[in-house]
Order: sequence, then structure tokens, then C-alpha cells
Amino acid sequence: MKHAQTADQREAIRFETELPLEMEGVPGFTRDVSATGIYFETDALQEIGPVVSFTMRYRLGGKLHELQCDARVVRVEAHGDRVGIAAKLMAPFFEDIEEVNLLH
Repeated sequence: MKHAQTADQREAIRFETELPLEMEGVPGFTRDVSATGIYFETDALQEIGPVVSFTMRYRLGGKLHELQCDARVVRVEAHGDRVGIAAKLMAPFFEDIEEVNLLH
């Protein structure tokens, strides 16, 4: 039986943010991100275990950017008519904490 992680078990600080993303052609949006993981909602059904690819979109300096990501699905939850997916990134968003501090 798999158990959800508690806040004490998480590896990195989480930031609540809603950014659009697309996974396998299906739109969704983030709920929170950290340097090593992401939680997002989508209509795409998913199972725990596989690596999924998705593209996040964000605006920085007036320009629209896309970030290609691969992550292993670690938790799946029903959220009404949507699916909540927690995933561990295969490569971190940030190389070190100094980059995270630049976001503040």
C-alpha cells in the first residue's frame, strides 16, 4: 500500500502557483511546484509509477516561455471531474537554493 508524503518527508520548499501545462495533448494547470516535484490537475487519467512528459508555460520579463519536463507519477487523486497528479521531477527545476531565492 502506498502512503502520501507528509510535509516533513518532502525534499524541497513548495510554492503555490497556477501555471498552464499540457500533458499528452491534454491541458491542465499546476497547483504547487518545488525544485524537485510538482502537483497539477488535468483531465488525463494516469497511474502511479510511469514517467510522464509535460510542458509548463509561464511569463517572465513580458515573454511567454515553455518548460519541457519529465516526472515520475507518485500519487493520483480524484478532484471532482479532474485528476490531481503529484510527480517527482527527473531533473530539478533549480540547481541550487540561490536560484529559488531569486524568485522572491
